[in-house]
Amino acid sequence: MLMKDKAKFFKALGDETRLKIVACLMDHEHCACEFTDITDKDQTTNSRHLKVLVEAEILDYRKEGRNIIYRIKNDEVKVILQNIGIERIDTCCKGC
Repeated sequence: MLMKDKAKFFKALGDETRLKIVACLMDHEHCACEFTDITDKDQTTNSRHLKVLVEAEILDYRKEGRNIIYRIKNDEVKVILQNIGIERIDTCCKGC
């Protein structure tokens, strides 16, 4: 990983809302609509945060019909996140 990429990675994690989203995804993937419960932010704000995390190559997503499902990009990223102290949130959404 280049220094520029590392800076983007850590800058993306420098926000409480994005940290909550990442922590929620440590064990399970989730639909974008589920993050409003843990972040107390509207869907538009969460979408902007998710975009930052995808661009930093922390998250990946796939489309299922009208839903966008997010997950940690891969096991390597998950290990990095665990090593820097990111822990999973047990109940990240009311609908789970």
